[in-house]
Amino acid sequence: MNLAALRSTIASYRGAPPVTRAFVVARFLVAPVGPLDAELRGRSGRVLSLGSGLCMLERYLAETNPNLEFVGIDLDEAKVDLIASTQERSPRVTLRRGDATAIDEPAVYDTVLICDALHHFPAESHARVAQAVAAALVPGGQALVKDLDVAPRWKYHWNRLHDRLVAGPEPIHCRPVGEMAQIFEAAGLVVEEQRRLDHALAPYAHYLIRLRRPDEPSGENKLAQTVDDPA
Repeated sequence: MNLAALRSTIASYRGAPPVTRAFVVARFLVAPVGPLDAELRGRSGRVLSLGSGLCMLERYLAETNPNLEFVGIDLDEAKVDLIASTQERSPRVTLRRGDATAIDEPAVYDTVLICDALHHFPAESHARVAQAVAAALVPGGQALVKDLDVAPRWKYHWNRLHDRLVAGPEPIHCRPVGEMAQIFEAAGLVVEEQRRLDHALAPYAHYLIRLRRPDEPSGENKLAQTVDDPA
């Protein structure tokens, strides 16, 4: 982890309630920030982040990747207000209120990031979210899905306890990494990599899926397809 970026990120919440700042610090102790940073290193453009919460991950990634601009979506109006009130200390990260399970964004994003949000979304919404993610990406754009597996069961139950303490009693909807990858693949994205990020004895069952929206055919290829297919 980049310690200078971490310090800047934590400092960007200056003036926020102490419990909020403590949560930000605790989040960095749990989330596998390094692998996500590595996936975005060298990329540029706009990043859409779903279920961003307090945007601590987005602010950190903006610090380490100066050519990226982050647009977050979250239902919590208080979090939207907090990010707006401190935005001058992280100007390339914005957060707007919205339902991340019902987005309808144009294809203007180079990357879509979903970090530890999908298991909070209803299971029946996962396919719809995957389709919306595919529609929001530019051709060749990348999606990164970081979430929690259902196995081993002791990790799942620990994750469930963690979410009860942090997010409340609502059920969680974890899926195995392969199953989640298939949902996004069915939405038209290409699975480039899927892997576990957790260590055997670590209590969180982290995994990461990297996907890509296929490049659209060139103008010449489109013309050839039109000629070959009279329909």
